[in-house]
Amino acid sequence: MYSIVLATVPSKEVGVQLARELVDRRMAACVNILPATSVYRWEGKVREDEEHLMVIKTRRTYVDDIRDLFDEQHPYDLPEVIALEVEDGSANYLNWIRDETDRA
Repeated sequence: MYSIVLATVPSKEVGVQLARELVDRRMAACVNILPATSVYRWEGKVREDEEHLMVIKTRRTYVDDIRDLFDEQHPYDLPEVIALEVEDGSANYLNWIRDETDRA
C-alpha cells in the first residue's frame, strides 16, 4: 500500500525543488534529502560524485507518477527511481502518509 522511493539528485537545491513539487501535488507525504557520496560506473568509467539522496514517502500507486515526473524534470539523463515496498510501520505514521497523499 505504501512505498519508499529512493532517488539521487546533483544538489540539495534540485532535491528541494523536486520534493516541493511532489508534496504540493500530494504525490508524497514527506521527502528527506540527505548528502551522499555515490560511486558508480558511467560510460565505461568508475566515477565518484557528491550527490543528495531523496527518501520519498508515498503510496505505492503513485510510484509511476513519481517516475514520470522525474523523467520530465530531473537533470540526469538516467534518473534513479527505486521503489521499496513498506511492509510494516507505525499505524499512525502510515495513516498520516495516507491522509497527506489523498488527491481526491
